[in-house]
Amino acid sequence: MRRLSPLDDCMLLSVRDDKILILTLNRPDKRNALHPDLVQALHRELEAAAYDEALQVVIITGAGKAFCAGLDLEHTLGKTSQQGSKFGIVFDFFHRIYTLPQPVIAAINGAAIAGGFDLAQFCDLRLCVPNALFSQAEINLGLTQMMFPLYKSIGIARAKELAMTGAVIDAAEAYRIGFINHIYPNESLMDEALTLARTLADKPREALFETKRLSRELLEMNYDTAIERQLRAIQERLQSDEHAQALAAYKTRLKQK
Repeated sequence: MRRLSPLDDCMLLSVRDDKILILTLNRPDKRNALHPDLVQALHRELEAAAYDEALQVVIITGAGKAFCAGLDLEHTLGKTSQQGSKFGIVFDFFHRIYTLPQPVIAAINGAAIAGGFDLAQFCDLRLCVPNALFSQAEINLGLTQMMFPLYKSIGIARAKELAMTGAVIDAAEAYRIGFINHIYPNESLMDEALTLARTLADKPREALFETKRLSRELLEMNYDTAIERQLRAIQERLQSDEHAQALAAYKTRLKQK
């Protein structure tokens, strides 16, 4: 595993492990709150990742005992002329995760609150530790929350409840409602995240990226359009060199049995 240079006074650590990029929010004393400089550093890393032809998977995690406590309120909120633009930068960052070609895994090592919850929900897959806590606490500050794409994963009723109450839920409940894919012991979280990332990294690149893109597009389609879009995607993959190579390898393995 090779460490790249720390970014923005070490607020963000970037590590490359072959086809995998690991981004660590590195403000443990602030519970990894999203300072504007940290958000911009994350956005730059993901923007570069989108055009990295050797990169297959991204993992986002936090240093210390928290995943992310949300926006750094000291630097984000307040009645200033720049307040709206600061939130716009955060939305751009979440959009970059959502539309990134590569799958993004959230390795949630602790509390994911408010903007930290949103950071997790925009990732494709979510792993967490047993003591992780989750809350959309914005309602307590008189703000509205991001219920999209959350409600697509857990249903509109549960999404409304989390948004309207600001309730804190634990890892077991987050798993039960379908927000979390897997719960792992604290000491093995990153090993499990890397195992999952390597599994994805071993898949045919174009098919993996198309699967993420298709899953995103299907959320916004009606039944007829979704069925047509899936058929078109399969037809395109059937004509791809990647499919031909994978099929040939599969036939070779059958002959060897």
